[in-house]
Amino acid sequence: MRFVRGAAIVYRGRRGARWPPRGVGLAGGAVTEIRMMATTGMLGYGFTEAAFRAGLARGLDLIACDAGSQDPGPYYLGSGTAFVARAAAKRDLGLMIAAGREHGVPVLVGSAGGGGGEPHLAWLLEIVREIAAEGGLRLRVAAVHAEPGRGYLKRQLAAGRIAPLGPIEELTPETIDSSRRIVAMMGLAPYQRALAEGADIVIAGRSSDAAIFAALPVMRGADAGLAWHLGKIIECAAQVAEPRAGQDCVLGTLRDDHFVVEPAHPDKRCTRMRVAAHGLYENPDPHRLREPEGTLDIGAATYEQLDRRRVRVRGSRFVPADRYSVKLEGVRRDGHRAVFFAGIRDPVLISVIDDFIGACRARVAGEVAGLGIAGHAYRLGVRVYGRDAVMGALEPETGAAHEVGLLVDVVADDAETSRTVLAKARYAFLHTDFPGRKCISGNLAIPFSPSDLDGGEAYSFSVWHRMEIDDPLEPFAIEWLEI
Repeated sequence: MRFVRGAAIVYRGRRGARWPPRGVGLAGGAVTEIRMMATTGMLGYGFTEAAFRAGLARGLDLIACDAGSQDPGPYYLGSGTAFVARAAAKRDLGLMIAAGREHGVPVLVGSAGGGGGEPHLAWLLEIVREIAAEGGLRLRVAAVHAEPGRGYLKRQLAAGRIAPLGPIEELTPETIDSSRRIVAMMGLAPYQRALAEGADIVIAGRSSDAAIFAALPVMRGADAGLAWHLGKIIECAAQVAEPRAGQDCVLGTLRDDHFVVEPAHPDKRCTRMRVAAHGLYENPDPHRLREPEGTLDIGAATYEQLDRRRVRVRGSRFVPADRYSVKLEGVRRDGHRAVFFAGIRDPVLISVIDDFIGACRARVAGEVAGLGIAGHAYRLGVRVYGRDAVMGALEPETGAAHEVGLLVDVVADDAETSRTVLAKARYAFLHTDFPGRKCISGNLAIPFSPSDLDGGEAYSFSVWHRMEIDDPLEPFAIEWLEI
């Protein structure tokens, strides 16, 4: 089905439709060789031009890059902003697009702008327009949207097609409505549709990292297990290479019964250990990786050191899912955050730090109540770095620290309230008494002036669920742009 929007054409999946459609040639047949280059582990993290040019000289079928992650937490998805510098993203993408046009190779970018939502996609598309205008390039761009409508999600929920992923509550219509942004993580089909219809550049919203690289090989009839495994290995680019001196390009060459991974930079090398270990990266199971289309099983995979720089992998299997599903990621706004950081080196105070924090909390609650701010109107957080700020109750080291850092943050509905409560908290931590106290001028060493820092809007994850769909294109509209 096509929808015309100005100069762009939008494709949407059809409920119950089969993808790939019969006769399009997206599966089956032998593959002689497919070579692709992953430029960097994250668009904007950079790569050396020496490695990039060396990779281009090898003859490529695809230039691709992941551009997003939820690793930085919920803020970027909620705020609609990127977590890399715009100039850095433009530099990387500019080199990729120019090379793609020069060599006649498609360029794929997934999880645009970090979070992969509508504002993230628009941000990166604007950069594409600038690159095209400045370089005098004419581009056929497929923009793949990944932020489903709330009505669609509610219908899916009512049909019993959405379930939690891990220890999270069942999704409700109220959670859908209250979430600032919800994205769906696409698999192969949107990339394959875009490539089949002649895209020079594909800029996609939230995506499986490996799907960015597996889409073209599977489309050309490659073994799905090898294609998905190669995508998993190279999606972080030269993270599988050494020495690890910054980001850089990596090459993946896929053949009928194996693939080979090697760094594009001549001074780097891939090792069996690094390539095999990457199967553990961001994955709770060392042998099986779940993707929208099914499960990648690498339990029987073998890793062979061909020479100093190259590793050959065989034996990966892909088990198609009985029901196609995509991951949903969503965030809610919690309020506005204000924060201060301070150090403590007094051994007496450190020895009673928990009682001290409790006394400060009580003092803050009493003083802000006098300002008309109820306890439920804010959240006061305290982390003790140097003791257990990272692992909390799971911290196995219990020895006394010679100094600790206090990270104190307040989240309230608005910026003024968070600043007000934080100011009271700073004063309380600075001047509250404790047994054995000798210095009355202040308990804290505060490194910055001003001490109180604006942490911006605060978000938390509200949706971390799995959604079954009939058509892999169903939640993902493809918008065509002639730039």
